[in-house]
Amino acid sequence: MKKFLLGFIRVIGVMAVLGIGAVIALDQYYQNVFPLFVTINGEYCTGMTVGRVTDILNDSYDLHADKISVRTLDGAVYELPLDQYGVTISYKPAVAEYMKQCKSKPFQWLEDLVVSSLNLRAPRIHDMIEETVYPTYYCDTAVMAAKLERAAWLNENLYSEEKRHKENAVSIIKSTSEGYILVDQTKDLLLKEQAVAFICAEIVNQLTKISGTPYQSALIDLSAKSNKDICYKSIPYTAKMKDTLAKWEGIREFQDFHMIYEFGGREEIIDEAVVADWMTLDAQGELVFDEENRPVLDRTLIKEYVAYLASTYNTVGIERSFKATRGDLVKVPGGGYGNELDEAAEYEFLLNAFLNRQSGTRIPQYISEAWEKGSDDIGDTYIEVDMTDQHMYYYVDGELVIDTPVVTGNTSRNWGTPAKVCAVYFKQKNRVLRGANYATPVKYWMAVDGHIGIHDATWRKEFGGEIYQTNGSHGCINTPIEIMEELYDMVELGTPVILFY
Repeated sequence: MKKFLLGFIRVIGVMAVLGIGAVIALDQYYQNVFPLFVTINGEYCTGMTVGRVTDILNDSYDLHADKISVRTLDGAVYELPLDQYGVTISYKPAVAEYMKQCKSKPFQWLEDLVVSSLNLRAPRIHDMIEETVYPTYYCDTAVMAAKLERAAWLNENLYSEEKRHKENAVSIIKSTSEGYILVDQTKDLLLKEQAVAFICAEIVNQLTKISGTPYQSALIDLSAKSNKDICYKSIPYTAKMKDTLAKWEGIREFQDFHMIYEFGGREEIIDEAVVADWMTLDAQGELVFDEENRPVLDRTLIKEYVAYLASTYNTVGIERSFKATRGDLVKVPGGGYGNELDEAAEYEFLLNAFLNRQSGTRIPQYISEAWEKGSDDIGDTYIEVDMTDQHMYYYVDGELVIDTPVVTGNTSRNWGTPAKVCAVYFKQKNRVLRGANYATPVKYWMAVDGHIGIHDATWRKEFGGEIYQTNGSHGCINTPIEIMEELYDMVELGTPVILFY
């Protein structure tokens, strides 16, 4: 029995030694890996080394999403994805630091395991779960500088010694939409080498500040005064450049004139592009300046511009395409109706306004005015006389308000009513119409073209049809009296009248 007890004691001793050895070995193991219940950035890290956790976190990080922006002097902003500009990241410093915290108490893993197994209390996992760490940034400035050197936006408007000595670094050119413009290539030229070095240094500085903390986007503003002084330089003006600038001041003052001509719903705008064409050119096509470096005005070009307005908006005598009530598009010869600018008056006005720099808005002066201005001078209120259908229509603001048969000029006796666009220019009640062999009283008379007018014809019992061909009028538009009673009071002087077959 004694022998058995001794053997049992030896076994227990060996087991105790082995157990202690195992605990010591496990504690040694957990000195090099993360203990139980450790989660970093959502990754369960128990039993993992610092290197393994670092690799997992590095692989999961999207460095391309991290960008630093650069604002240039012209206000443009360019984004630099960090992964393309020699920047790398590593979680190792943060992970290693956290490992030190986890190893601060020997045999902590054993306490956590026992407590968790026996449910004696909530495990210490709550002290470490969902630990968040942030990467450290590393910059290869050689790669960064090489990438910036190739950037298109850093290769525009550069300072150079060659440009410094170019006399045409300041020039005046004519554009199609802005008149003459100044091109000054001496101001705020980029010093590329300094700019690249400055941007690289700023990127390193910004990333050094944020390493080990949540990433925050940053802006490197080259337009800030202190930064501008580093990255930009201007070329001093030569005597020739100063002469060009003096001429530019004269051109700028010359072009500083704006006028808007209103033609109904359309406008003609006199701006820099128009005024630029009023300057005198020499035989070589160069601008002529006076002794005070001001461009010399060519007054004939203002006349030419007024002639352009007249040719564009005059409508007297022009043939018009007219959509007839019957549905087809008819060509109507031009008559005396229409708009005609007073070119002499407009030339004097425009010349005086330009010389006195009186910009503004202008409704032109007319020799003849139609019901409407612009190319559509008929508008939506008019009298339409369809002499083929022997019908007359009166529209007000596009709405048909009168529709009646009529009798027009006798075509068999060559008294046919002429096709043309005209207007009601005179109205009278109880008038006697006189001709070579007649004197006919009418109650309502509306003159539209010379001796031709629209009037009642009480002697007629019928209207419309083919009466006009053999028993028509002397050229007037005979209308039922009840219609004339209504029409006379509605129609205003100047109302367009379209006569067509």
